[in-house]
Amino acid sequence: MSIIVEENLITLRPPLVKFKSHLYYEEKDHVAETEKSLKPLIGSQMIMYKNGSSQGIAYEDVFEGVYYPAVSLYKNTKVTMNFGPDFKCPPQGLKDFRPMSDAASQTMVEYALADIIYHVENEGKLPEF
Repeated sequence: MSIIVEENLITLRPPLVKFKSHLYYEEKDHVAETEKSLKPLIGSQMIMYKNGSSQGIAYEDVFEGVYYPAVSLYKNTKVTMNFGPDFKCPPQGLKDFRPMSDAASQTMVEYALADIIYHVENEGKLPEF
């Protein structure tokens, strides 16, 4: 951590790290503290599907948060995925499911609502531009 003193102002700045001809500020992850703050969502499940049929429950009581699908491949492996909205093989046995393609529009709605709430809560406190 470097300490910069400018006109009686002290700034703590993480160290610069050079990686592939670029400079980055390095910040330490506080993994132990973060792990202590995680809370499991009791009753939650992650179920994997292949061609519309369930492959079983992969995880239960996962930590609260937002999860996105991901695939890890090794060497010459190929995989085809369909996150919707037009499913070739929709998940069987689920009454209510939404395609991942809905996540983008859902995120835009959440951001807009968060902005509205912020401006309502801080009305009169924000600088004019």
